[in-house]
Amino acid sequence: MKVQCLSCAPVLLAASGVHASVNATPQALNTSNVASIPNPGGPIHYYNATGDTPSYQLNSPDPVAITPLNSTSAVADAFYQELFGIANGTYFANNCSQCVAGAEVLHLAAITQPVSTFVQLLIRICEAVPAVQSSLYATSCAAAFGNTPSTSDPYSNGAAGLGAYYAQLFAKMSISTGDFNTYCYNVWNVCPAPAVVGIDESLYFSPKPASANTVPVPSGKNINALHLSDWHIDPRYDVGSESNCTDHLCCRPYSTNKYLHTNANNASVPASRFGSFICDSPADLALSSFQSMPSFFNMNNLSFSIFTGDIVSHDNDDQLSQAYVEYEEQITYQTFKAHLGNIPVYATLGNHDSFPEALNTQNGLNPGSSTSANAMSWNYQLLSSLWQNNSWIDATEAQYAATHYAAYAHTTAQGLRIISINTDFWYKANIFNYWNSTNPDTSGILKFLADELTACEARGQKAWIIGHVLSGYDGTNPLPNPTALFYSIVARFSPSTIAGIFFGHTHQQQFQIFYDFLPNSTYVRNGRTYRNTTMVDYSKPIQMAFIGPSIVPLTNLNAGYALYQVDSTTFQITGLQTYFANISQSLSWTTPVWQFEYDARTVYGSAATNQSGSAWPANAPLNATFWHGVTETMLKNSTLVQQYSLFETKSSVLTKNCTSAACARQKVCYIRSGSAALGRACPSS
Repeated sequence: MKVQCLSCAPVLLAASGVHASVNATPQALNTSNVASIPNPGGPIHYYNATGDTPSYQLNSPDPVAITPLNSTSAVADAFYQELFGIANGTYFANNCSQCVAGAEVLHLAAITQPVSTFVQLLIRICEAVPAVQSSLYATSCAAAFGNTPSTSDPYSNGAAGLGAYYAQLFAKMSISTGDFNTYCYNVWNVCPAPAVVGIDESLYFSPKPASANTVPVPSGKNINALHLSDWHIDPRYDVGSESNCTDHLCCRPYSTNKYLHTNANNASVPASRFGSFICDSPADLALSSFQSMPSFFNMNNLSFSIFTGDIVSHDNDDQLSQAYVEYEEQITYQTFKAHLGNIPVYATLGNHDSFPEALNTQNGLNPGSSTSANAMSWNYQLLSSLWQNNSWIDATEAQYAATHYAAYAHTTAQGLRIISINTDFWYKANIFNYWNSTNPDTSGILKFLADELTACEARGQKAWIIGHVLSGYDGTNPLPNPTALFYSIVARFSPSTIAGIFFGHTHQQQFQIFYDFLPNSTYVRNGRTYRNTTMVDYSKPIQMAFIGPSIVPLTNLNAGYALYQVDSTTFQITGLQTYFANISQSLSWTTPVWQFEYDARTVYGSAATNQSGSAWPANAPLNATFWHGVTETMLKNSTLVQQYSLFETKSSVLTKNCTSAACARQKVCYIRSGSAALGRACPSS
């Protein structure tokens, strides 16, 4: 160790000779290489690296190596002990640092160990940590992460196989892009919410020209379009079983109510073959929706239909399989074709339309491999072939969908460009969104959307965007960074090019308003300009998203579907009617009974005002300005808020009251939240 004399002043030596001005003794300047002081009986001491002094260029020996772990089981044990210590130790300042440390260990395990070892590691740590077990949608840790079917439970495959997908994810995650913090916040809610990234819009589209702010002029002529969503048909639905169960999923032969001690043999509320409030759709309910339509409107006047996703039932992970998902998708689109005939159905992929549920991997997850190597390619190929075979999209569009996550763009016979995107790439439950999480578009889906809209703008064509998971609203499902980019895209191409946006997922009929940005919403960093997408001008509504009602009653709702009147030139929504089946009466039906629920213009027209303050014109579209006016009135009128809440549930008898000012503020805030970040900023109550 070198010791420095910090208090010593430097000694300046004369240039004419060393120590020339010093009165030195001969002994002090003796140049002998041997010590002059006697060392009787001891070794000779040398100067200037002479004698037996070791030379400068010598390597020191390494310490004796600890015997390496030379078996897979020993390596797995070492990783397990680290994870167990992290999970159960008291050495971390908070749960966030604990979670991040555990994720880093899993990352190291994923990049060094075989997948089978990693999977067994997940199972072991899951079994040791109660919080992980309680988060499962499977009967056991082995059932969730393993891939060995169980023969002990006739209602479970026992082989969700999620562990292999987590191995892919953790092998790609990096602390350099904040992935572990993002994962620990969204999955375990133990870290602070990561900051929303600024959007460099120049990477996705050109600056907005003045012409893009032009509001299209209505033609006065309409076409009709049908909106279906969240089908969730359940071929395992068991008539007469317990529909009032305490453990997911109800209306199955194994469903029980642990408080009432009931099961399929003594059900407290037997499952009606026509539907139950906390169950998926039985076949009779789903099919009756089509059967009811001719009594409400002329089917020959339907120009097309949109389906905003979710076909498969809400089974636990270990009850699902690729074969089951394939079966559900095939019979559903066959059913749509059988009932709608030549009416095209433009569909999008829902989070339940994948296996495993919600998981979608980016083509870039494994660089250098072809898109056919994507673990979900089988599903994209299946869906695109079903859509093409039903003549809803053409061969070129189907080929794109097959290799790009079931996304496509299609021009209808009426001239509307429909752009279908896979919104699982902003869905919280898709674990692959936690790879490179500061990149708002790891899949390229949003660049595809921006490019399509740019082309539409150039040729003066109007577009609808259809997806499943909405981009905002309550902020619990979508992720901030991708939906921030989506908001930028919507603002750039509204109101001129985008004529409407359509989602599903919530099972409720809802609305979502997009606003223009504030003038000071951009900032410069390192020579690049970024958009802060949370800085919106709530006085400038520019676009609407319509969230379609579900066929499925699950979550105490009625079944429903919507009919739109659409301007034949601008393709804006000019009218909206909803139809529903009252599930509270399903046990008394001999066949499902469908009813007209409401007409949006009739109910909300007096609540909406244009910018001059006068009543909403009869020929004006139900656009963002219309719905903004409705929300302004909702903040003043609790009766209107409760009416909106009732229509959200499709007039369910189990609709919760929303009559307080706090509830009204929250509901309006959600309606005005077109991105996850905006939704998360809403009051909790």
